[in-house]
Amino acid sequence: MRVLHALNSFPPKSRAGSENYVEALALEQRRRHDVSVLYRVDEPERPEYEVRPDTWRGLQVHTVNRTFRDVTDFSETYACPPLAKAVGEQLEAWRPNIIHFHHISCLSTTSIKMARRLGIAVVFTLHDYWLSCPRGQRVRRDLSLCTKPSDAECVNCMAAQLRIRGGHPRTVALWQHAKRYQGARFARFLARRFATRPFHNEGGAIDQIQKRTAHVHEVAQHVGRFISPSRWLRDEFVSQGFSADRIRVLENGYDKSIWRDGPPHITRKPGAPLRLAYLGTWIPTKGVHLLVEAVRDLDPSEVSLDIHGLAIPYEGSEDYEARLRRRAAGRRQIRFHGRYDPKDVPRLLAQADAVVVPSTWYENSPLTVHEAFLAGVPVIASDHGGLRELVRDGHSGLTFRPGSAASLRAAIQKLVRNPNLLELLRNNSPNVLDMADHLDALDATYGELLA
Repeated sequence: MRVLHALNSFPPKSRAGSENYVEALALEQRRRHDVSVLYRVDEPERPEYEVRPDTWRGLQVHTVNRTFRDVTDFSETYACPPLAKAVGEQLEAWRPNIIHFHHISCLSTTSIKMARRLGIAVVFTLHDYWLSCPRGQRVRRDLSLCTKPSDAECVNCMAAQLRIRGGHPRTVALWQHAKRYQGARFARFLARRFATRPFHNEGGAIDQIQKRTAHVHEVAQHVGRFISPSRWLRDEFVSQGFSADRIRVLENGYDKSIWRDGPPHITRKPGAPLRLAYLGTWIPTKGVHLLVEAVRDLDPSEVSLDIHGLAIPYEGSEDYEARLRRRAAGRRQIRFHGRYDPKDVPRLLAQADAVVVPSTWYENSPLTVHEAFLAGVPVIASDHGGLRELVRDGHSGLTFRPGSAASLRAAIQKLVRNPNLLELLRNNSPNVLDMADHLDALDATYGELLA
């Protein structure tokens, strides 16, 4: 079987959760099938929409260049005919039996229709909310949660894109005004708040959002099967009008051999500080600032925190890493480390007593949580979204009120004051799906569609 995985980025360009998952999936899947990867790059020196072959760890990969430099209309941010044409030419040349999409934000929604036109079966793994939320994470520009998505809510968030052709003059002026107040937080906040207010009926903004919503639902009809790593995400898409019959819940798979052969856990010495770890990207929606705030005033003799990963661009929070480091300055219990490779994770977790996942957005099924369970390390997690599904409070970990540094601090102190609780949680680590079993389930799904 010929399988093509398509997504918006891939190693070595990016090392976020979905990219790491697809890399591990493709490397293991090539033992069974002929596997290739297609992903988007942003390289201004290359022609727009150029497709270029490459290899990565022995995998055949193709990169398609998309810089968005020619975008003149909001619809082109999600449906791009020239890019879909370039993808279609690649599909005609390689002729996969299955194209497995993992993210399509930069690959054009119409690539799905192109694949079906060529007779290729389409599978789509839902890693976030992009199909129903243009920003992907259901988080507003002021970083508050969008609890009830609607077209009107999207108008608020997408004002910057909706003004591509000049948009509404008031919004343009206020957005430019906000940029002048880089050093005045409150003035910048006010300008941005007004700039992203609804246009009402001005400029047809609501029509543009409704057009996107209708288009996405129409394109979704061409997907043979959606796969959701969590029941939470499946239910959210069903509530947005996606067919429940076409969404299969299937947890991500993991290569357990690297954990069996990995370093043994380093037991915490009596009286030593509780060793907390954070692994992942440093962006506001991951809640790293909450973790720093929760730990910064705790006694270094009781708690230490190692923050692994790196900051990546996030609109409106370009100074996020600097702010994290300022808040942690002088706190010797907080240590920042650089980026890490997936193969480093067993070693990093072998040195931790608990992993903290303080996400403020509705996570789906974070790799970090499953990796912690594989390592037998309890998880302290925000009590919402897919995290609530994974972490049972007092059983496999502890949960805290989302967005609350005080609630997170209380959970940490609970572990500090109850040494026996840590061992109890360690012994209750849930089972994690093996990659081989995950592939068996995918093969069954592929076979159903090909039949």
